[in-house]
Amino acid sequence: MSSATLELKPIPIPAVRLVELFSSIQGEGILVGHRQIFVRTYGCNLRCTYCDSPETLKESGTPPLCRVETTPGSWQFRTVANPVAAPDLTAIVRGYLAEPHHSLSVTGGEPLLHAAFLQNWLPEIRALGLKIFLETNGMLPDHLRRVLPLLDYISMDFKAPSATGLTAAQTWERHRAFLQVARATHVYGKFVITPTTTEVELDSVIETIESVDTAIPLILQPVTPFGYEPLPTDPARMIAFHARAARRLREVRVIPQTHKMMHLL
Repeated sequence: MSSATLELKPIPIPAVRLVELFSSIQGEGILVGHRQIFVRTYGCNLRCTYCDSPETLKESGTPPLCRVETTPGSWQFRTVANPVAAPDLTAIVRGYLAEPHHSLSVTGGEPLLHAAFLQNWLPEIRALGLKIFLETNGMLPDHLRRVLPLLDYISMDFKAPSATGLTAAQTWERHRAFLQVARATHVYGKFVITPTTTEVELDSVIETIESVDTAIPLILQPVTPFGYEPLPTDPARMIAFHARAARRLREVRVIPQTHKMMHLL
């Protein structure tokens, strides 16, 4: 499958295109189990075969409506028009803080496509006392530089060429450049293991981390079936992949998508 860049029409910085806002439990990576406010942005510069957020990939210029959870944890939603103005977004987040939350997760899609908005808006969220967690495909290091001082955690997906259609050179050089920037905060890498993931691709992930800092944690995440039917992830293969990475990196973990197991948002 070939990659594609979603071209979005310019909008004023005080507003942003969103898919949804809600409160739930983080189901992946090093913050698994923490309660977060999720802000899901619209648009992505990749087309991954295992994408679990296809609603962010519609080709129309603006998603018509954004889903907003009415009360945190209620699973009851209303809709608001896009783009969502920054003051309105801040007010929604402030309302969710009636319940304790560890942090705010900016996810997508690819949130760094909205770096100009985030640069202006995230200081308001930090002023509310929330930490900021960014989920990203790790392909836009220049965009990251604009918002890095405002971030507390970065979850960077390693995107294997077999899943994106990008060339190996495009993939690993961009990831290396991204990690060089991201290492200034708490960053970890996440690599989704699909039935087509190869040892060569895993070695490229390991080598990319080694070239920056072997202390950067690596999360190996078995693919969760969504919208297609992959072969089950072989447990023995996951153990073998873990061992292969752990011989060279300081911290390697296998963590599935726990929110899918619990049927959480």
